[in-house]
Amino acid sequence: MSTAVGPEPTTVVCPNCQLQVTTRTEPKATTKTHLFALIMCLTCLWPCACCLYCTDCARSTTHFCPSCNNYVGTYDR
Repeated sequence: MSTAVGPEPTTVVCPNCQLQVTTRTEPKATTKTHLFALIMCLTCLWPCACCLYCTDCARSTTHFCPSCNNYVGTYDR
């Protein structure tokens, strides 16, 4: 089960431990990130392609409970 979350840490009630917590977030590269980077490389914009992996503009944000480390939800950009 996934909870609606955004790009920033969110205050939620953890579905696993039932505590009210502010989520711990981890940005993660997705298939979309890799495709954008490939397109940039193919169009001679390879110096900019690495920026996709250093910024949150093309990565999803996964939220976890800081208390029990349970998965809470994912925000896709």
